[in-house]
Amino acid sequence: MKGTETKPARCNALMGDVGNQVRCTIYENRPSPCRDFIFHGDNGLSNEDCNRARAHYGLPPLDDPRPLQPDTPLVPEAV
Repeated sequence: MKGTETKPARCNALMGDVGNQVRCTIYENRPSPCRDFIFHGDNGLSNEDCNRARAHYGLPPLDDPRPLQPDTPLVPEAV
């Protein structure tokens, strides 16, 4: 959890730009607070903590808690 004790908090294992694309560089070995955090859409449920974190970075809330299917594009293709 190194990096989360500073203000603004940002885990050192988070790579990328929030709002653009991020990933956890230690996902398979992530600590229990990360494992316990239910991501938005897990089991078809919303997570208001996730939306609060998004709001902190000026991102809109995630409304649809249904998880993406493996082949679903993240950005709709132009028609």
